[in-house]
Amino acid sequence: MKNYTLLFILLAVCQVGLSQSKTLEKANKLFASQAYAEAIEAYTAEDELDADATLNLADAYYYIADAEKAVQYYDQAWELNEGRSPEAHFRYADALKRNKDYDRANAILTNYTGTNVDILKAMEANDLEVSQFFMPQVVDAASAYDDFGAAYYDRQVVFASNRNATRPLYPWTGKPYLDLYYGKINGSAITDEGEFPGAINTDTHESNAVFTSDGQKMYFTRTSNKFKKVDGAKVAPLQLFSAELIAGKWDNVQMLPISSDVYSVAHPALSADENTLYFSSDMPGGYGSFDIYKVSIEGESFGTPVNLGENVNSDKLEQFPYISENGNLYFASNRAEGLGGLDLYSSDPQGDSFAEAYNLGSSINSNADDFALIIKERQGSGFMSSNRTGKDKIYSFETFPNLNYQIIGNVDDKKTLEPLPGAEVTLYRPSTGTTQKTITEADGSFKFEVRPNSLYKVKATKALYAPVEKEVKIEYAQNTKTLIKLQMSAYADTEDIVAVNDRNQLTQVKLEKIYFDFDKANIRPDAATTLDKLVALMKKYPEMNVEVASHTDQRGPEDYNLQLSQRRAQSTVDYIVSKGIDRSRLKAQGYGEQDPINACPSGDCTEEQFDENRRSEFTILK
Repeated sequence: MKNYTLLFILLAVCQVGLSQSKTLEKANKLFASQAYAEAIEAYTAEDELDADATLNLADAYYYIADAEKAVQYYDQAWELNEGRSPEAHFRYADALKRNKDYDRANAILTNYTGTNVDILKAMEANDLEVSQFFMPQVVDAASAYDDFGAAYYDRQVVFASNRNATRPLYPWTGKPYLDLYYGKINGSAITDEGEFPGAINTDTHESNAVFTSDGQKMYFTRTSNKFKKVDGAKVAPLQLFSAELIAGKWDNVQMLPISSDVYSVAHPALSADENTLYFSSDMPGGYGSFDIYKVSIEGESFGTPVNLGENVNSDKLEQFPYISENGNLYFASNRAEGLGGLDLYSSDPQGDSFAEAYNLGSSINSNADDFALIIKERQGSGFMSSNRTGKDKIYSFETFPNLNYQIIGNVDDKKTLEPLPGAEVTLYRPSTGTTQKTITEADGSFKFEVRPNSLYKVKATKALYAPVEKEVKIEYAQNTKTLIKLQMSAYADTEDIVAVNDRNQLTQVKLEKIYFDFDKANIRPDAATTLDKLVALMKKYPEMNVEVASHTDQRGPEDYNLQLSQRRAQSTVDYIVSKGIDRSRLKAQGYGEQDPINACPSGDCTEEQFDENRRSEFTILK
């Protein structure tokens, strides 16, 4: 009977293991097929995942733009196996950027690129160089749908959306396939919207349209309904189509000959003369996974696609091109220096090609995907798309010249109103986490370069003064200089227990006398109560540093007194540290019988004079 029971248990265990392996096998197949939403369900149903499955789960969350979950599982995947591919390192760093964990992202990207990476510092410098400043505003923020990829059409915009609930679910996201819609954007709302008419929308994705100036022809992106096996996975490539407005209906839908069944061709854009079509593609021979190409339009036929070259393309994604009326190229890329996900870039025309591309800066880019920019440069307005709210949304924006904005200020003594030279002033920008530091001039002045439409905190510190901080909002305005005044109070003018010692002109914390037992250095309970006042003061002012000085009287051997005073000073510091003050802010110094208050030249001090010489002093160093 026991043998049968053991056999039954073994069979049950085997069946559970077989079931789990089948579930994991299914999860891996879903992941390979880019059905990330379903793959996540399958992986998270498992009790335990190995290193590779954990990495797949992290990647799946990354691809559906759930950065918080992605980082959680990337952390676990790295604990199980740090030896990951460069591409995995890049995705891990990008997920950290999307979570605004730039310190960890910098560390991974520094290792990944082989050069020191400081994303926020580099972006701060980049912001001062870009020629345009953007003020975006989200459109239809409360909508439950994903909307993106606006295109100009007559007095409307055409955009992609998953608001058609009758469409099949897209396995990548678990949401309906995209259709093209039209609508008007009034302020922060989409009005008069409807599904784009004609034979354009199908049960697969349609997105990113562009129209000829006469409104009679359009080019748009559609996902192929034919799955091909590419690198062991079944994928449906993106393809470009054209359509014509015939008798008021969009018809004659044709796939462009530059499209393929084995690689993607997507995101069409037209030159101002409409003789060149720009697009993104992962066709063989490019610099990265997706590059931007151009192809000449010759009547109803097309020339040979031409890669825009290394001034525009990189080893990362380049997608969603747009050519402005002035011939400038705008596009999105997920390069290492970006703030997270896709950032928006621009490249100026240079002969028949384009100059080196540059990031458009933090006024339009965020830690999420920012993409699909279209712009009317002469009007200073346009639209872009972003998933910074958690969903793909269209944003309207206005542009302004990027003027040289400054904060100019002075630091003065609050009591005397005299300028304070040598004060350290720190400028902190909460939105990016970046800081700048400077030292005030002889007249107490300081200056910083700043960005409009940004919040800053300005903090001044100086030895023997209480720090002061002020919040400053820089608005976009014609007045580019913001004037501020910071007034600092000396500790001795602010705190009752701080005063300047008349004897030596040192700023000291005045406490009741600290008593030690004879020939001892341990802190007595009454001394601890007194020292707690110093602890409270140092917690109030985290920048304050203090020297704890211990003095003896002149009786006894000089060397012995020096050692005893050092032990007492160190014991005092140890107590203060035990109450939560960082040791680096304290200095223990025993002076023995040096520096007496009462020198007693004849060597014959009274007991009162000896008692004055036996003391602890707490001198503020900064």
